[in-house]
Amino acid sequence: MSVEDKIPQDYAGSTRTEPSYFRIFFGVIGQDGQLFYKDQTTENGPFDPDFTVYPELQYQGSKLNASVTQGGYVALLAAASDAGGDLIYIQEDSSEKATERFSSPVDLGKPAGVPGYLDTLMIHGLGNLQNVFLTSAGSDNAIWWKYQNPNTIIEETKTVIPPGTDTPVEVTAPVEVPPSEPWSDWQQLPGALTSLAGTQNADGRIILLGINAGSVPYLNFQTSDRPLLPEHWKGWEDISGGLTGFDQLVCGIGVNALVHIFARIGSKIYMKVQQEVSSESFSAWSLFASFDEPVQTMALSIGSNEGLYLVAQVGSGAGSPVYSRYQIPGMIDQWSGLQVIAHVEADSLLVLQANADTNLSLFALDAATGEASYITQQTLAHWSAKWVPLGSQISSMALTQDITVNPA
Repeated sequence: MSVEDKIPQDYAGSTRTEPSYFRIFFGVIGQDGQLFYKDQTTENGPFDPDFTVYPELQYQGSKLNASVTQGGYVALLAAASDAGGDLIYIQEDSSEKATERFSSPVDLGKPAGVPGYLDTLMIHGLGNLQNVFLTSAGSDNAIWWKYQNPNTIIEETKTVIPPGTDTPVEVTAPVEVPPSEPWSDWQQLPGALTSLAGTQNADGRIILLGINAGSVPYLNFQTSDRPLLPEHWKGWEDISGGLTGFDQLVCGIGVNALVHIFARIGSKIYMKVQQEVSSESFSAWSLFASFDEPVQTMALSIGSNEGLYLVAQVGSGAGSPVYSRYQIPGMIDQWSGLQVIAHVEADSLLVLQANADTNLSLFALDAATGEASYITQQTLAHWSAKWVPLGSQISSMALTQDITVNPA
């Protein structure tokens, strides 16, 4: 039975919607282990000057993911800093009578025998439900998976009186009800990885990517037949294609709904492209960009023209340039030329996040000082000249959309 038949209400595929209310949410874990957050004060506007603290628990500084729920609420994934080190899921309170913005944390636990995490990933799956992946810091580098259970369909019989008659009749109809357990158990996927990346395929299935301890990249697809079982993933495919020394992978759906994968290797960036929409086949690697110095990090997002937008810090230290290239819609796999859009003060984690007007903001977290700042696009090819500070003493950051009006 295909997933379309099994859970049709959850087979929506990967879609982009334009919310009527949309600000950027900026979440961080401070160097003291506290979770803080702030939003833009208005659409496309500046951020709140101060952070709000989420008062529950203390968290590991290196692990933070952000997303939105099926209903459009902010969701966060962090790792507790106590001896257990469980993964913690936090989301905005969606009840009408909510007095606090976020609900109490949900302890997702962790798989037995996992001492810690090399990487964590939270990504939408079928029906835009949350999927959580981790790679173990143990010697096996095991890959584990947990997901929000979809609603179930039951047959419900009701007695009704049809219009124009006084005679009651029984009517049986399928009814959607919440699952008895909100989350699945932890399930182990075959293989071993040290880093993770992923995206939603055009048909809603997850494409999972990763690099192992030998710097070899791998790709895996959920199948359309019973996709919520570990044994019903397609299996890991070595996608090195003759290249060696992979440092980073990023991926996303671009023009024509095709998934693009980018690889950072030393001073070069390579790209491979899905051959058809929802296909499990990709092109060979092609050289996307080459520099005189090593590429420190990359970030990828959808740009204001609906095409992919890639940024990369090249070189190390103060004044290192950030380069960009973006897709040009209407042309077959055409991209802009490389251009420098900014310079960073030091080696930085980079994140791209769209504003309500679709222009991107680029966020940089200085790995050494813990200072975060951002710049914003003025046009597709031009960015503001000055970095705007957002905070300091930050260990990790995560960004997402906030399309809900929050409690006062």
